[in-house]
Amino acid sequence: LANGIQPLVTLFHWDLPQNLADAYGGFLSPQIVEDFRDYADFCFREFGDKVRHWMTLNEPSMYAISEQPLNCSDNGLNSPTEPYLISHHQLFAHAAAVELYRHKYQKSQKGIIGIALASYWYVPFSHSRQDMKAAQTALDFILGW
Repeated sequence: LANGIQPLVTLFHWDLPQNLADAYGGFLSPQIVEDFRDYADFCFREFGDKVRHWMTLNEPSMYAISEQPLNCSDNGLNSPTEPYLISHHQLFAHAAAVELYRHKYQKSQKGIIGIALASYWYVPFSHSRQDMKAAQTALDFILGW
């Protein structure tokens, strides 16, 4: 700040505390939404006078399909639905943090909040309806946040 540099803070950059992974599986559980909101509240309250640019999550779709959230605890789970559960809870955690910031902090701190998305691009293998639907489904999952 003293040198004119404006920080951009990412609240979650794939750095889930191990105790949350061990306690309930992290983003596999809806409990993460409340805990993430509380963490965001702490960050906004403590650092909001210095930070004007916030990101809730970094590349949530990439995190959801990576092995990291599935290997962070010995939960014994490994189903093909887990990336969808992780994504679902990430979206709710993002929404909870954004709503909190907009209603409690944004007016006084005059900052902005968003999400950092990353994506692949999918092209249908052929013009068949099945291939076109598969490409659209992949895009929806990866980028349709």
